[in-house]
This record gives sequence, structure tokens and C-alpha cells, in this order.
Amino acid sequence: MDCCGEKPQEAVIAEALSVDPINAPEPQDDPERECLGCSGASRPVTRKTMFLMVRPELFSRIGQGQYRFCSDPKCRVVYFSEDTAVTFLTEDLRVRVGLKERVDPIPLCYCFGFDEKDAREEIARTGASTIPKRIAALIKQKMCACPARNPSGACCLREVNEAIERLMNKTVEVD
Repeated sequence: MDCCGEKPQEAVIAEALSVDPINAPEPQDDPERECLGCSGASRPVTRKTMFLMVRPELFSRIGQGQYRFCSDPKCRVVYFSEDTAVTFLTEDLRVRVGLKERVDPIPLCYCFGFDEKDAREEIARTGASTIPKRIAALIKQKMCACPARNPSGACCLREVNEAIERLMNKTVEVD
């Protein structure tokens, strides 16, 4: 039982993602659809997401087939075609893929501009981060555009939560 009325973080995420599944779709990693670079899980992305993320000089490489996003942080492949051997690497995109970056600025939320530095600074100041709750509140207001702004084509909220947890654990280890 929760004495303080505070919802568990997983419930906050699930509730936020259920509000706007079109503009804030939940990531759907599929281990059966392996990345061509690392054999890890992937998720589908729309052709529109591809054109919004890939550098314009590479548009001619984008075919008609289905593309997938590789969600493995260690793999430099960002997109690959299910139908051909076409791949797009981190350097082929207009934006940095936070999931695959290790050096600042590391994007966390593409719709609202949060990055890891914001989270680290807030954690250092207050001992916690309000970023996931702020994003969830904005999702509930239907203010996001994940398929157009996030390279994964999906909502960042789960990944943001994982990053905050990782940063909080680093802070605890340092103390």
C-alpha cells in the first residue's frame, strides 16, 4: 500500500503512454527481428521517421521497404531495412541518438529537449529528478511528437526513466 499517494514510476509511465499512443507510442522491441549489425532486438519505424532523421544527402538510400531501429546502445547501426542490406549508422543522422551516445550532450527527450546533463544537474542539486514526471505530464496534455522527433520513432519515457535510475545509482556510488 502506498501511504503517500505517489504512484509507482511504472504506473506513471503506463498511464502516460496510454493517453496518446499515436504521438507517444510505446517502444515495441522485437527480439525476433535482429539488427543487421549486432543481432540485437529492433523496433519498426515509419518511412516518415526515416526521412525526418536521416541526413538529406542520404535520402536516395531510403527504399520503400520496412525499416527498423536498433535499440542496442553498443551498436552503431541506427536503422536497417528488413528487405535489403541497407543500414544507417549514427553518423548518418541529423540528430544524436541518446541511447547510443556516451559523451555530452546525450539527448534523453527529443520532444522537450531534456538531456543527461539536465538530469545530472538536477540530481546533484536536489537528490532526485523530476524530468520523467514532467515528460509524463506533457504527454498527458498531448504535447509530444515522438515519431517525428525521436530517432526510435517511439516515446522516450521508459528510456528516460532508466537513464535517471542509472544516474541516481552513480550518485549513490560516489557518495
